[in-house]
Amino acid sequence: MSSARNLPTILVLQNGKQDPPHLVGAWLEEIGFRLEIITAFNGAKVPSAVPNGICAVIPMGGSMSATDDEVAPWLPAERSLLADAVNRNIPIFAICLGAQLLAAATDGEVTRAQTGEIGLHSITFNEIANSDPVFETVTKLFPVPVTQWHEDHVSKLPSSATVLASSELCPNQVYRIRDNIYAVQFHPEVDGDLVHEWEIHADNAFKSSGRSDVAKEIHEAEGSLIATWKPVLQKWGERVLAKLD
Repeated sequence: MSSARNLPTILVLQNGKQDPPHLVGAWLEEIGFRLEIITAFNGAKVPSAVPNGICAVIPMGGSMSATDDEVAPWLPAERSLLADAVNRNIPIFAICLGAQLLAAATDGEVTRAQTGEIGLHSITFNEIANSDPVFETVTKLFPVPVTQWHEDHVSKLPSSATVLASSELCPNQVYRIRDNIYAVQFHPEVDGDLVHEWEIHADNAFKSSGRSDVAKEIHEAEGSLIATWKPVLQKWGERVLAKLD
């Protein structure tokens, strides 16, 4: 049996204490990955290029904006690492702030949305997504449930990106670059317990939303959310593994 050290390794960039890979990490470990988590929020050094031995990258969410370099001084290195991954076609699954950082690292743009999204929402996939190897299983669903927690959004896609899904308030909910670089504006990694932590720590997105009891809403939808997004993340992971063969 292979030791954990010998398993294919995904680099996770954690930008906030309350923003771990959580469910997404567990789903990927379940199919044979090891996670190497850089706790950037805690002072861990973020390399400016993807280190040797890393087969994929997951930049996580966070309460800062994608270019808040004074608030989060590791962000320039994180954007550089993501640009390096894109240039080398290393698989990425970018989540919320991570999706915005990926756009900012290439030639996309990130701005404050006219209206933020907090809590349980739905997104709509386009026809291109029907043949996407990672998301094709969820494009048949309507509505497609997601957990949102953001006030910024990708307002201009990178020139190499293709949009796969949108919402009424956010036109670029899911985008893809080449064959296995994906970004989502929502949070497939969360459950009600983690959202409860977000409520307690109450970032600006939550305060300005006027929402309450979001954790209860997510708890009640957990079964549907997990059934929707676990297969997607594991499909992405399987494609990463196939690339290693």
